[in-house]
Amino acid sequence: MHADAILELRNLKAGYATNAGFVRAVDDVSLTLHRGEFLGIAGESGCGKSTLAYSIMRLLRDNARIESGSIIFDGTDITSLDEKAMNEYRWTRMAMVFQSAMNALNPVLSVEEQLVDAVLAHKQVTRADAKKTAMEMLELVDINAERIASYPHQLSGGMRQRVMIAMALLLKPDLLIMDEPTTALDVVVQRSILQKIEELRHIFGFSVIFITHDLSLLVEISDSLAIMYAGKICEYGPSREVYASPDHPYTKGLMNAFPTLTGPISRMGGIEGQAPSLLSPPPGCRFAPRCNVAIDACTKEVPLLQVTSPGRLCACRLCGGNHE
Repeated sequence: MHADAILELRNLKAGYATNAGFVRAVDDVSLTLHRGEFLGIAGESGCGKSTLAYSIMRLLRDNARIESGSIIFDGTDITSLDEKAMNEYRWTRMAMVFQSAMNALNPVLSVEEQLVDAVLAHKQVTRADAKKTAMEMLELVDINAERIASYPHQLSGGMRQRVMIAMALLLKPDLLIMDEPTTALDVVVQRSILQKIEELRHIFGFSVIFITHDLSLLVEISDSLAIMYAGKICEYGPSREVYASPDHPYTKGLMNAFPTLTGPISRMGGIEGQAPSLLSPPPGCRFAPRCNVAIDACTKEVPLLQVTSPGRLCACRLCGGNHE
């Protein structure tokens, strides 16, 4: 494990058992997250982003399971831990803000009850100390501490989202995973939430995995960017470099799908077709059926992530500027 790494995924495979077969939503994914790093993971809906997040937190349930691979958190392979041991990691060492998180608060309990209970479930402190911790964290996410007595319906969407972020950070974890936390919010509130996360990251020094289908959200704020397609990482690198000069045809398609705010007006592009079924993905490169630069070999061999330049990885036979 890298000396400054807080998390390493090694050949992780996870998915869902169905009557039709096993749907491998995460297929042989390897990633390294360094301490204090902000990693963005982007891709279309259904590409496996949320399954990846739930796998890291060991929250896959019912027909979902980790099939193989390792999740090394701070030197420990947490895939081998039993549920009791894993509970020692959740919320104290790693925490998650879930998709549609602003609707995840219990509507019949006050913010105080929910935050204080979260502290008491993991720390041996008095209720008064737990409330003090909760009020301090609310202030850090720009909510007046007096609102701790409020019920969720008395808060705006943005405030509820901030409460969920406060809850995730109550125990000062080393890793914060955010699964599309701003999807239901307007763009102004989205921006303020992202700025607050960045501010808190510098205060507490935690690492962030931020998952979204909106690539434009990640470009400015994340340090590194991983692009997922059909269960696999197809491109990885420093965010600004990936944005400025994407290597993979899929990443280029994503970049062309949102308008620029400066420069001449140009027609936005898109990616024709649909993502393949993860129950029976096509042979070779999974993006090949939708790729306008694919060659015959692309449909026969699965491309591996290869170094294209320092810090840059790409899973494409034509990576490196040969497919303009």
